Amino acid sequence: MNSSAMTKAILILLLFSQNLLAQQQYDFAIYHDGNIGAWEDGVVAFEHFLDWKGLTHNRVTAEDINSIVLKNYYSAIFFPGGDADYYNADIDAFGIQHIQELVAENGAYIGMCAGAEFACDQLVWEGIAYDYPLDLFQGEAVGPIDELAVWPDYAMATLSMNLNDELNQYEPANEDILYWGGSIFNAYEGTEVDTIATFDGYLDEAAIIKLNYGEGRVLLISPHPEIEEDSERDGVNIASELSDNGSDWNFLWTATDWLLGNPLTDSSSVFVPEIKNKKVRLYPNPAKDFVNVQIDDLQEKKTVFIFNQLGKIVKQLSLKDSSIDISDLPRGIYILKIESRDINIRKKLIIQ
Repeated sequence: MNSSAMTKAILILLLFSQNLLAQQQYDFAIYHDGNIGAWEDGVVAFEHFLDWKGLTHNRVTAEDINSIVLKNYYSAIFFPGGDADYYNADIDAFGIQHIQELVAENGAYIGMCAGAEFACDQLVWEGIAYDYPLDLFQGEAVGPIDELAVWPDYAMATLSMNLNDELNQYEPANEDILYWGGSIFNAYEGTEVDTIATFDGYLDEAAIIKLNYGEGRVLLISPHPEIEEDSERDGVNIASELSDNGSDWNFLWTATDWLLGNPLTDSSSVFVPEIKNKKVRLYPNPAKDFVNVQIDDLQEKKTVFIFNQLGKIVKQLSLKDSSIDISDLPRGIYILKIESRDINIRKKLIIQ
């Protein structure tokens, strides 16, 4: 092969690789480091929530963040609880820039506990200040809060929800959410921030805040609404002896709508009781001519609806086998809804 032919072959290979990568678009990047700094239970629980809502996600490491232009592949990024010092040590200047660009260009960042602290200008932990470079929030996080639970213990904390904020339009006045070493948020003078919830009984300090960064959105959460204490659907056992007197996932449902720039909706329209041992899989996804639906141990008749992005039903059928013909639908993002006597599930479907 001469040099010209070899060059042409390399260019074709590069174009093919870029096209393949471009097809992998996800709603959320999930930061994960093998349970070194990132709390594994928080990662798993948030992934289960996203599956429940029908949002796509993919785990990323510090190496990924440092080397990949995140905005090309993700709409938002999630940092779990754990230890923000590990995040600070592992994510370099390129990674910081990639996160900032993702958010600023109509993307989003959501952080729980340490993930929220990492996004602040500084963390004051047990009286010692730690500077963090991400600076999505011009303010400080101050923790832990011994009045709620002496670190490293955890407890349920009652939050007063700001019912004047759009994120809480479907919320009750109070929510009980797991607190485990989180912080309060103090904005610097001149920083515009919306307080979503405060810790009831602790000087009404900010527990959840939202703000804009460039054209994007940032949601910082001190406690752990991803954990469902008295339910198995979060996939973890932490704090299973406690109760949140309902579900914190309803708040996350509306919050993730806001993060992704979508109309704010209420999870109650699709919420059904937990169905144990029933796993739903949609594959391939992205799909082209057909998509398979797999529901473990569910034999009764199922009806499938496919909605376009305007909420219009573009296909409805009774699912007789696992395969659905989608060859007549144009490329785009859809919601596939599965209904039966005891199940009501929505999944995002990408058609290429």
